[in-house]
Amino acid sequence: MPPVFSKPLIHPVIQGSFPSRQKRTSPCELRCPAGNPVQILHACIEKGAFSEALRRLKARNPFPAVTGRVCPHPCESACNRASHDEALAIHSLERLAADRGGRVAFRPAPATGKSVGIVGGGPAGLTCAWFCALFGHHVVVYEAAPVAGGVPRQGVPDFRLPKDAVDREVASVMELGVRIHTNVNVGQDISWEELGAKHHARVIAAGAWKERILDIPGKEYLRPALSFLKETELRRESLAGKKVLILGGGGVALDCAFTARRLKARSVALLCLENADALHAPAEEIEQARQEGITLLGSRLAQGVRKEGAEYAVDSLTVRSFSFAENGALEADTDAAPLPPVRADIIISASGLLPALDFLGGHAPEKTPRGFISAGEWGESSLPGIFAAGDATNGPSTIAEAIGSGRRCALGIHRFLTGMENVPDVTIDAEGRPVFAPAPEHTPAAHMVDFGEIYNIAYHEHAPRAKSRSAGDTLPFAELDGGLSDEDGIRESARCLHCGHCNQCGSCVEACPGHILSATDDGPIVSYPDECWHCGCCRLACSTGSISYEFPLNMLV
Repeated sequence: MPPVFSKPLIHPVIQGSFPSRQKRTSPCELRCPAGNPVQILHACIEKGAFSEALRRLKARNPFPAVTGRVCPHPCESACNRASHDEALAIHSLERLAADRGGRVAFRPAPATGKSVGIVGGGPAGLTCAWFCALFGHHVVVYEAAPVAGGVPRQGVPDFRLPKDAVDREVASVMELGVRIHTNVNVGQDISWEELGAKHHARVIAAGAWKERILDIPGKEYLRPALSFLKETELRRESLAGKKVLILGGGGVALDCAFTARRLKARSVALLCLENADALHAPAEEIEQARQEGITLLGSRLAQGVRKEGAEYAVDSLTVRSFSFAENGALEADTDAAPLPPVRADIIISASGLLPALDFLGGHAPEKTPRGFISAGEWGESSLPGIFAAGDATNGPSTIAEAIGSGRRCALGIHRFLTGMENVPDVTIDAEGRPVFAPAPEHTPAAHMVDFGEIYNIAYHEHAPRAKSRSAGDTLPFAELDGGLSDEDGIRESARCLHCGHCNQCGSCVEACPGHILSATDDGPIVSYPDECWHCGCCRLACSTGSISYEFPLNMLV
């Protein structure tokens, strides 16, 4: 067989791998929890086509302005470009498309007459709502808080994620006809059983809002982290002159630390199980903590809190190693000798979150050992017509993971409501409507192209990674990151190697000694397949690693 070219998909894709056109792909796309089409995003931005870039993004992720700001971007740690010079600023390019793409209008499929009730208006619930509405179903979201948006709207500080960015994308969900009832507490204002009578399918997307307080002596002195952040959104309580200690080492703990700094705390420290060099947070946030003078007290386990005059003292032990059991219980190996106590005026507990599933009563589907809903690949629970998405299924995770979970859940719901045997392939047509097609029975996974498979790496000139601008606002809670300028974004997107996707560089056509390849508007094609020598020149000349061969080869070998 002559060479096979892996090319970008023509239409925006909601679901489907389409191996007949795209047999190979990049590590960044496979690592994105939200499923962003990273490479076509970069190709659009390089041309200055911000609206088309956003259209491609929103076919998979209705919240790119959010994830473009607060996602820990595992895609960047997988970027092949890092082996050439520096990884691409993928999350900054996502944000640029979201901020500059304008209004992207998608149009729902014809109404199905089916209704979906979703408990929880966070990223998972609203993503599920977005796609269910796009598929033609009537969708109602029940949100206990006064505003929709979940953690991005209530728990992430403004200096990381301005609220107007969240509100803009929540509004786009409502534009599809989704009804959102705020201040509605399921289990109190309306029962779970009543939702079953109102809707053909129900979704548990209530998230993990119940705060876990360390069960140690003096726990009554601890202030819950998420409550601290939510209160700060409503009222900026000055912490001038106060010493703040935060128990925890994750993203919520760091958000509390940065917030305390902006509230003028005298000192801020984190006491956590992890070593100070191994926090579960992006490197730039850890660097920010160092720059802002936040003390990291790593490898410590809090043992108790004591009141000492106007201050509190926290006793702790050195942690040699730790792990978590299947049910979430901590198993730590510690030294017996206590460390000197750490004193503070305010102690914040950021020790994790639990599922908020009390509203289910005795009608809950099967749960995991940790108390979350046990759900399948498409969000299906053990009970027919009941689905689950986001933190309700796997515990606190990233916003991008919640978005990916919400999209898959919507596809599972559509399959259930329409009686399909399998989840269909879904694309978006030129008018913005979803187009459904039966999925192939067996779809091979696209091959992930490693850096070493890009033989003509010299095609890509070395270039430095683009840096975000300073936001330039001196207000304490103003957004820190000003994002990329249009010009910097266009240059940065041009650094993409397009691993596994043909970028129409023409190198293969020029290198073919038999002249069997031709350049077209859709990239190279094999014009004379029977004359292919299988010499491999096209593969060696390929600047993206997008060429492969299929066996058996023809008789000219």
